Amino acid sequence: MTVEQTSDETLDETSEEKKPKRLSRSTPMGMVAAARYPDQSDRQTVANGIRDQDADLVIGHLTPTSYKTESVCGIDLKLEPLSPSLGTVVHGIDLDRDIRHPEIVEFLREIWLERRVVMFREQQHLTRDGLIRFAECFGELGAHHGERDHVPSGPRTPDGYPDILPIQSGEKHPGAASEWHSDATWSSRPPMGSILICREAPPVGGDTNFCDGYGLWEGVSRETKARIKTMQAVHIGQPHHAMDGHIPEAVHPVARTHPETGRTVLFVNRVFTRRFADEHGLDDIQTQSLLQELFANIGRPEVTCRFRWGVGSVAMWDNRAVQHCATADFWPHRRLMERVTILDSDVARRTPYLALSDEA
Repeated sequence: MTVEQTSDETLDETSEEKKPKRLSRSTPMGMVAAARYPDQSDRQTVANGIRDQDADLVIGHLTPTSYKTESVCGIDLKLEPLSPSLGTVVHGIDLDRDIRHPEIVEFLREIWLERRVVMFREQQHLTRDGLIRFAECFGELGAHHGERDHVPSGPRTPDGYPDILPIQSGEKHPGAASEWHSDATWSSRPPMGSILICREAPPVGGDTNFCDGYGLWEGVSRETKARIKTMQAVHIGQPHHAMDGHIPEAVHPVARTHPETGRTVLFVNRVFTRRFADEHGLDDIQTQSLLQELFANIGRPEVTCRFRWGVGSVAMWDNRAVQHCATADFWPHRRLMERVTILDSDVARRTPYLALSDEA
């Protein structure tokens, strides 16, 4: 399943209306569905069976958590780390009201830079206008995929909100961006960050996972670091990223310097990074061998965190420092999200680079 793409074909092996639709096991959605309701090939039977399994689930908060407290502008906050290395849920904040305090915005940005991903719960009152206002506290609102020099033609956006990207999945049109990626690295200036809000959540499943780009760099061997520190990689968009028939392509350093923290990030991903720049002279076998070495730690539990969605949950991630993917395990339930992107207000910092002083 390609990033942000949905299709009836992912779970449906035949489009003939008169025949029962069969469940395909060739996708993550179908694989999980078949495991949950085995020995059935009829898609509707499996869907009904899974709904029956989940019918008695109750929304609640039973997981043990650790947190620390902070008071900012008289607002008492609880900061819950999702993993040791990245991801913090900020409890006790109203993203529509409290961001009017500059101190709150500064506090959230500091956590965001330190932890790469910040999350919030119970923000279902946040309207589309409120979501845009929140994004603009941290940078310039981007088009639905980032920079406005290439806006993919395909996505349908809500009336009056051309910069908000709906991401939805259901029984008839299942789909999830279930491979690790950073957003729009096919752009010469990928977005600084993204914000995702959940409007409708499945009763179970559909989590989003985040992977630490700093940790990925630390996991590269010393010899390989020395080899790749001057290398460039080619990132290519997918057909649904085309604008007027043109599929975007960009070249970025394999390792980049975070423009605000100064730390080094491994900046390749399985979805968009296809090869290395021609100047490096690698053949296909050498290219695949090096890519697989660089991809090896992506998704390891030790450098990831996982966020469970509920209605009104919000996640804001630093696209310069993390990769992410959805968990495609929630069919036939509905999952409806809305996303905006943030561009760095400092235009000079938007293009990825590796500082010569960075240690390899």
